Amino acid sequence: MTITILALAFLIGQAGGATLKGRVVDSVTGASLQWVLVAVEETDLATHTDANGTFVLGNVPVGRRKLFVSVVGYGLARRDVEVPASGLELTIPLSEGTAAYTETVVVAADRFVAAEPAVPSQQVLGSADLQNLRGVLADDPLRAVQVMPGVAAADDLRSEFTVRGSGFAHVNMTVDGFAAPHILHTVRAIEDYSGSGSVAMINSDVLQDVALLSGGYPQRYGNRTGAEIDFRLREGSRDRTHARLAVSGTNASAVAEGPLGGAKRGSWLVSARQSYLDLITKQIDDGTFQFGFTDAQAKAAYDLSPHQRITTTFLAGRSRALDHSSESENEDRFVGRNASALLMTGWSFAQPRTLVSVRALAAHNTFSNTASDGARLDEGFDRQAAVRIDTGIAAARHVYLEAGAQSEWTTEHRMRQRASAGRYRLINDFTGDGSRRGGYLQARLSAGLMTVVPGVRADRWSLTGDRTISPWLQAQLALPASVIVRGAAGRYQQFPAFEQVIGSLASSSTRPQRADQFDLAVEQRLGEDLRWQIAVYHREEQGYFRRPLADTRIVNNRLVRGDRGARFEQSLEGFARGVELLFHRKSAGGLSGWISYAYGRNRYTDGSRGESFYGDNDQRHTFNVYGFFRKSDRVSFSAKARIGSNVPAPGYYEANGDVLTLSSRRNELRLPSYSRIDLRANRTFNWSRSRMTLFVEVINLFNRDNVRFVPPRVNASTHQVSRIFEQMVPILPSAGVLIEF
Repeated sequence: MTITILALAFLIGQAGGATLKGRVVDSVTGASLQWVLVAVEETDLATHTDANGTFVLGNVPVGRRKLFVSVVGYGLARRDVEVPASGLELTIPLSEGTAAYTETVVVAADRFVAAEPAVPSQQVLGSADLQNLRGVLADDPLRAVQVMPGVAAADDLRSEFTVRGSGFAHVNMTVDGFAAPHILHTVRAIEDYSGSGSVAMINSDVLQDVALLSGGYPQRYGNRTGAEIDFRLREGSRDRTHARLAVSGTNASAVAEGPLGGAKRGSWLVSARQSYLDLITKQIDDGTFQFGFTDAQAKAAYDLSPHQRITTTFLAGRSRALDHSSESENEDRFVGRNASALLMTGWSFAQPRTLVSVRALAAHNTFSNTASDGARLDEGFDRQAAVRIDTGIAAARHVYLEAGAQSEWTTEHRMRQRASAGRYRLINDFTGDGSRRGGYLQARLSAGLMTVVPGVRADRWSLTGDRTISPWLQAQLALPASVIVRGAAGRYQQFPAFEQVIGSLASSSTRPQRADQFDLAVEQRLGEDLRWQIAVYHREEQGYFRRPLADTRIVNNRLVRGDRGARFEQSLEGFARGVELLFHRKSAGGLSGWISYAYGRNRYTDGSRGESFYGDNDQRHTFNVYGFFRKSDRVSFSAKARIGSNVPAPGYYEANGDVLTLSSRRNELRLPSYSRIDLRANRTFNWSRSRMTLFVEVINLFNRDNVRFVPPRVNASTHQVSRIFEQMVPILPSAGVLIEF
């Protein structure tokens, strides 16, 4: 009798079904997600989450079911659930961007995730914003960074950018815990000002986030005097195998990921990209410049135990560029090739109060620029190996201590020659080895509303024998009315590069370059999803390098040609100071984005030559705007705008009416102001087991005639210069499709 009653109850439950309730949240912030489609596969049951992220599905068949969870801007999730007759209530976290579903929900203190506590000026771009800001044209995460507050970039074909007047060579770029200077597809050469292009060697689809620390940050890696940008590759899915294929007019990429082992104690992730950018670039400037690339990324992670994990990351890529060499007397064509590979592996041990990690890196880069007659204009390689150990200990309730040490070995080779009077002349040729060893100590001290972070770093560079000590201090104070004040001060030092120490262009004497940075920021939260911030900064620089005799100029009313073999001189001292304003909204539904304005000045003095001039990256006014609007679970729109007063044309030029001529003063001529607005729309289409997203983008919506600097032609008799500006990307529509399954 009892068995009959239980069987009858089971059949009634099967016929009537159960109630499935739940909440969909952001996996990082824990914020509720609205307009999310939640459907039960192989049934007609479907609904959308409300403003609180909750959903209710009635009459769900009892037993094992698979949920289909989708909203534009977040990764597609397909989750297995066991539905009992009594019903089920669950929380479903979604990872933004293209990341797969994760079981982990990390509820942050607020929606504005910080990379480092107490750093005055910082911002983190998650996967979703990277997808919208990277651009369909280039699929480049560094293009996303160019739109971040305080960042200036005015070259449509190059990934490089400046932060607070500091050039890209002074930016500390890290990947998964290692400084990685050679992750760009580009034309490698000593001269910085050439009509080439560049793209980051990382597919945005495999990034978890990108953090930009504009100044006053902890020096875990060291050896740079400018800002720090950190790329973190995400791990693969541990629930099931996922695959994505994206195709646009200029790129094709594929990503696959899944669990490792039957117990799913690990994950794997692989990605590959093929660019067709040359189809676009050959339409610019009569096809004198063409550029394309191929790259691949992979990451694997495995839990040896609940406390131990091993990871391996691999990046590789190659690029090819065809360009006119502006240095050649006959405007000869050359082909530039560049290839890089990086392998990083690590082991970590984590307990509630202790974290220890040991990591190793091996990297290789090679490049060449070949003239049409087969002569090598440039060639070289870089080899790098490094090992580092880091540890963190919660010494007390309000005290967290960090320490780390690194040993790095580098080999570099460079050869450069140029045509002169019908024959090639060797400009530079060297091969050198060097090692850098260093370490840091840092403490995070919290007491009530105050947080203080002191630290110090020490390094030694074998190539010059120099030793450096670099201290820093950050502090944060929480005030009433949700106001937070942050301040930082620190000394940042950068060792001379190989070409500045050895070879024909080496300086007669060298010392570490130095920047003393001072930052102060005031921020206020207006509710959970809105904040404003004002930041002021001052940076004093000493011992910066230049090659003054390499520039063509006017001296005592006479033309003096620049010398390609001019040596480096470490003679620059200067400053950079300014103010930055930011309004930032981060909402799980509706409108998100920021409006930022930065005013800055960057000026140098060359005491040995009696010159004073504005820096090559001195942009006074910078507006960066980004907006994202989710209209429904299937449709979203985004827009970005970059507007800048622009930088000097680097060199000795001036305007006399409509005529441009050589000058005796440096950086007096500025490029015309830069302005570019891009629009993007995404539309998803859902099927039972897959999702397709169509995306369209319009680049340079108002067809602005932006230009960039290229080394000009000089008339020896009139001193007039021509072809100093080169037009960049016109209005350009693009479209693509992303398929997830």
